[in-house]
Amino acid sequence: MAIFDWFFKTEAAPNADDISKKDVCYHIEGFLSCSYFHTATEAADRLAARYPNVKVDVSAFPKQKWPERSMELRKSFDTDHRTSPFIYEGCASENQRVVGGYSEFARHIKANYKLNVPMD
Repeated sequence: MAIFDWFFKTEAAPNADDISKKDVCYHIEGFLSCSYFHTATEAADRLAARYPNVKVDVSAFPKQKWPERSMELRKSFDTDHRTSPFIYEGCASENQRVVGGYSEFARHIKANYKLNVPMD
């Protein structure tokens, strides 16, 4: 690549048709300093790169705010899961369900997508 190509590099904007084809959604929430949170987001990025129909949303919180957010999620999903990360799936809010933490997510990815990810 020539040096001036870096200055004039253009990337195509996401096509609305491509976005609408994403029919599997994962939501990862956790606190910034959590290593499992970072490992989960990396695994999800690999998953989305390999499977174009997968969409990943990530929400990061300061550690001090996590207990409050965790409580909101537990109430919303009626679950006992409280650790970071808190991972749930579903594109429409009425169809969302808890996957669990990183360990459950890693098993889910391995079983359903045959993608190797680090296990804890």
